[in-house]
Amino acid sequence: MLRNEKGFTLIELMIVVVIIGILAAIAIPNFIAMQDRARESSVKANMHSFQLAIEDFAVKNTGVYPVAADNAAVLANFPSGAWPKNPFTGANSAATWGADPAAQGVFGANPATTTGYTVKGYGKSALLTLTLTNG
Repeated sequence: MLRNEKGFTLIELMIVVVIIGILAAIAIPNFIAMQDRARESSVKANMHSFQLAIEDFAVKNTGVYPVAADNAAVLANFPSGAWPKNPFTGANSAATWGADPAAQGVFGANPATTTGYTVKGYGKSALLTLTLTNG
């Protein structure tokens, strides 16, 4: 008697599972690296917003740049009136003044004087290479 057997054998199913596992092993590290690059890009965008807020402050104050004491005035120049979200923690991240940022997602001005500034940001594991300055 002829049997009509339809379906997959256990070996065929195991081969498919192994192939899916190999593809996942390749894709997951790339996805994680892409997330880190996206977070660092967000820090760079926050740095640029901070630079614009500093420049806006200078325009309103006859060319005098802000220092740490002017923190609230710089904050008021942000589009939302609040510090941007830190992409690594999700919390609002205030700017640092007069010191390099030392935590993931933090940005700040160092040095910051009434005649100039340099905006720096901290990425996943080190200071970002993007440095914004008025010079």
